[in-house]
Amino acid sequence: MKSSIKHQGEIRGNAIRKRLDKVVGLGQRTYTPSELAVDRAKGCNIYTVDGKRLIDFTSGVLVANLGHAHAGFEKRCKQYTAALPRNAYNMVTAIEAEAAERVIKSLSYPRAQKLLWAASGSEGIQKAMWAALHRHPDRPIMVATRGGFHGKKGLAGDVTGDKSVNRNVKFISFPMKDVKPKAFYQAELDELAKKYADRIALLITEPYLGAKGSFHPPKWYHKMLQRWCRKHDIAFIFDEVQACHGRTGNMYAFESYGVEPDLVVLGKGLGNGEPAAAAVGRADLVDALHYGEASDTFSGNPRACAAVCATFDVFKSERVVANCQRMAPIMLEGLLALKDRFSFVKDIRGEGLVYGVEIADPGTANRCVLEAYRGNGKAGVHFLGPLAEKVLRVSPPLIITEKEVANAFGIIEKTWARI
Repeated sequence: MKSSIKHQGEIRGNAIRKRLDKVVGLGQRTYTPSELAVDRAKGCNIYTVDGKRLIDFTSGVLVANLGHAHAGFEKRCKQYTAALPRNAYNMVTAIEAEAAERVIKSLSYPRAQKLLWAASGSEGIQKAMWAALHRHPDRPIMVATRGGFHGKKGLAGDVTGDKSVNRNVKFISFPMKDVKPKAFYQAELDELAKKYADRIALLITEPYLGAKGSFHPPKWYHKMLQRWCRKHDIAFIFDEVQACHGRTGNMYAFESYGVEPDLVVLGKGLGNGEPAAAAVGRADLVDALHYGEASDTFSGNPRACAAVCATFDVFKSERVVANCQRMAPIMLEGLLALKDRFSFVKDIRGEGLVYGVEIADPGTANRCVLEAYRGNGKAGVHFLGPLAEKVLRVSPPLIITEKEVANAFGIIEKTWARI
């Protein structure tokens, strides 16, 4: 099966895509109409092998919060790892201890006591769920908010979406376009507590539904879930793999929503591109897993831990979260201007520097991605493929400047006028 993605004038890019068609399965990638062939990246800019510059509105996939090839980050990573091996399986290092201490300290609430490392967000989710299930082995029921994305494999896959092959997974509603009265959501919770009394181990949710199309709930929603979990001694797991490290305008999304989860799962921006994730929370939950029950080859390796520490260093020295807060209203203003100008832009949803731009239909959404990519010939804007078929995610690096935002919207306005 071939991807058949080909762009006029991209001799080198087309050649690379053709080579990959022959040796790598399509399932390796998520569909994006541009499928750009990258040569290098710096700051908020990506350069293709055919010489085009693109302003990055993706941060990889909410990963490169510090942008690309950040000099301070790269320097600190090298200093932290020094002569350490790349893998330290069944060994311990000082950098792992420092990284874990700094993660826990940064969360700064009493339930953040211990962590389990992972090499990806979905692995972190599974470890958090394992911990909750091991803490109460007589409680098999897992509650998840409908429409969430926690991963594709194992338990993380079981609690993703709207239905599950796992008969122990029960879904509850998440506020989206048609936000119902609080009593509606409370009644769903109370019915579950009545039906599965003392058999529910955990409730897992995302701060906002990203993959579903960027739906951000009212502030009372997560507080209501937390109260219910505390009342019934159920582990409240907050999956902010894509929302941590400043993305919502606070260092952590649980701060934005005013809750203190029993376990919070961090990923993506945690290591600024190095595979690093962590499930952090109550010691009694984390310690429910014993030797080997949460181990794997790459979790907590020296390079990942160095990246975690380097990320914290840069966030502090460059006041990255403060920049996100400054850029948020500027970004929103630009997005709302697109909605006013183009009739096919139907809705804008988001906070901080993560927004969903809902387009009228999937075909037009894909065209928006392509036209922004094509840009003015030498410069364009990079979007990922549409979420939920017709929602464009806007999630630039948190170091983006007002000038870069203005340049990006200038390109988008001109190119979308061709649609």
